[in-house]
Amino acid sequence: MFAIGLLIFVVLLVIGAPIWLALGASGGYWVLVQMGLPLESVASQYFIATDQWILLAVPYFLLAGNLMTYMGPASRMFRFINNLVGHLPGGMPAAVVVTAAIFGALSGSSVATVVAVGSMAIPQMIKMGYTKENSFGVLAASGTLGQMIPPSIFMILFAASTQLDPGALFLAGIVPGAFMALVLVLVAVIVGIKDKKERPKRASFTEIGSSFLQAFPSLLMPVVILGGIYGGVFTPTEAAAIAVVYVLVISFLFNRSDFTLANFKKSFLHTMVTTSIIYILLGGAKLFSTAMTYIQVPQKITEFAISLAVADWVIMLIIVLVFLIFGMFLDAIPILYITLPILYPVVLSLGYDPIHFAIITVGALMIGQITPPVGSCLYAISGHFKESMGVVVKGTNPYLIGLVLGTLVLIYIPWLSLFLFQ
Repeated sequence: MFAIGLLIFVVLLVIGAPIWLALGASGGYWVLVQMGLPLESVASQYFIATDQWILLAVPYFLLAGNLMTYMGPASRMFRFINNLVGHLPGGMPAAVVVTAAIFGALSGSSVATVVAVGSMAIPQMIKMGYTKENSFGVLAASGTLGQMIPPSIFMILFAASTQLDPGALFLAGIVPGAFMALVLVLVAVIVGIKDKKERPKRASFTEIGSSFLQAFPSLLMPVVILGGIYGGVFTPTEAAAIAVVYVLVISFLFNRSDFTLANFKKSFLHTMVTTSIIYILLGGAKLFSTAMTYIQVPQKITEFAISLAVADWVIMLIIVLVFLIFGMFLDAIPILYITLPILYPVVLSLGYDPIHFAIITVGALMIGQITPPVGSCLYAISGHFKESMGVVVKGTNPYLIGLVLGTLVLIYIPWLSLFLFQ
């Protein structure tokens, strides 16, 4: 019966069915046939998967990011960063990395980040002489940074699955997120120096100061949100709702021309679509993981890992490799919900800190978003900019190496993830 359920899952993926359908069909088969539970239990699993207070933060952070995109604050933020570093060798790609890191943290969506930042940056980069490969490559890799830099949707989902404190995960992601952004900036500068044909004129102090004042309300948002969380003023879920109000206020005060009903509708529509996809994935993954737990797959894998005569770091490297292989064929959220019930007990049994493991997991999932053939950032860029997948994939190669090396550093230097707790 287990083999039949697994076959259902694989066949649906191979024929191109949505991942939520593959998870729900195989998980539903196991729950109904193998476990012998009534049909009502399928619906209850979907309800249980989404009936968590912390998950309310997901649509709010997504809405805040979409409002930033359509109401104008994001463009002002990019203009300031570009004025600050755009004239330097490789400065424009570096500006893309920094802008995507900030915007990605606010939106919680890699796809939204690459579309929003790319719409502003790609035409300028190509006009300045950067190749399409480098322009799309730095954009794709930078779009993943928002999953590490708090507040992160991935960390919220990880916390919901493991009963960890999302605030602690946010705090742990600050230094690793900055580190991964620095790695991508270094790669962007190196590639950009070889690639660039034209350097823009250095912005005047007046231009920098003016763009800073325009971008200041947007740049202040992470400080307000994270400061409120760590200062005990509000919870992460409440912070997500406050983020929406904050963006609406600064958009109304400083971006009146973009504060329109049409842009408001676009923001809500994109938020509802993305939230619905995430929530239905959670339900299917809950069915899948419930069956896995019932047949004791996590327990058996834990026993096997403990019995291996190899160092713990080798097992951790294998676990990360599993994430990377899955990332070639699945999106990050189903990977998270499929693997966590199985791998999380293994990691705890090896004595790893769960917060450190969360950071490692997010790093591996970031890589999966730009690995072909199913990297979500690759498809978002290829579809939005009407560019061939080959061009996008070729451009991501140096940045992919940077993310892999950065993740290895996070694995073997846990201090980067945990020193704020010491």
